[in-house]
Amino acid sequence: MSHERTNNGIYTELGMMYAKYQEHRLMDHIRTYAHRLNIPKLIRACEMYQMWPEAVQLHMSYDQWDQAIVTMIEHSPTAWRQDTFVQNVIKVKNHDLYYRSMIFYLEEEPMLLNDLLKLIANKIDLSRCVAVLKKTGYISLIEPFLKGVQNQNVAAVNEALNEIYLEKQDYTSLR
Repeated sequence: MSHERTNNGIYTELGMMYAKYQEHRLMDHIRTYAHRLNIPKLIRACEMYQMWPEAVQLHMSYDQWDQAIVTMIEHSPTAWRQDTFVQNVIKVKNHDLYYRSMIFYLEEEPMLLNDLLKLIANKIDLSRCVAVLKKTGYISLIEPFLKGVQNQNVAAVNEALNEIYLEKQDYTSLR
């Protein structure tokens, strides 16, 4: 493997052997030789052996940001990491993943939801964001975010804030 002309298949097959027999060595192998791997083949092996953090790393190496986010959402107990998720969510191409991410954060890490929303605020439709969170019944959880984007004068945001203020009986803020 130390030769420059070593076939890339060797790196991929070694990664597959690590996935099968020595799981703890696979992540280092991926990080070291990402440019020499047949990534789709190794992703399939990681999925077969349920090695989700490694699959996420491979998706990131292959610039598949959407698939990395989906993998983290679907296999959150093992695959989700805040820093990796945030790093990928700003690069996704499928805008529906923003709203799916909001629901995921609401279910898994509700205290980090405002941070996520601040990060993607310029990329989401604020009216749709409010509608999605109103359906869940937890709209008051994102009050700090709504205050931050209120200067954009979106009707749905203003109405949501008014409802929150009425519910809290905060009449000074309502004015």
